[in-house]
Amino acid sequence: ALDRTGFTVEDRNRNEGLYFVRYVAPGTDKKEPGFFSKLFGVGSAATPPLKYRVVVRSQGETTTVSVLNEAGAPESSANAERILRVLADDLK
Repeated sequence: ALDRTGFTVEDRNRNEGLYFVRYVAPGTDKKEPGFFSKLFGVGSAATPPLKYRVVVRSQGETTTVSVLNEAGAPESSANAERILRVLADDLK
């Protein structure tokens, strides 16, 4: 489901229900710098992709999905909520 929505699954461990996801926000792709930008170093580098861990756990008839940041701590950003929404919509 995530592969179809701007998120890229970089790695997964299905036995543990762990998925490593990368996201690049739309519009963060920078245009190629012009001659003067290159010459004088004007402009900033492209925004690095955001990385998340998606953990899927089953207990009886209940499945829990958690979104963690790259370090493994719970994530509550808008992107994390978007990941959960995409998965919930796909499972309906």
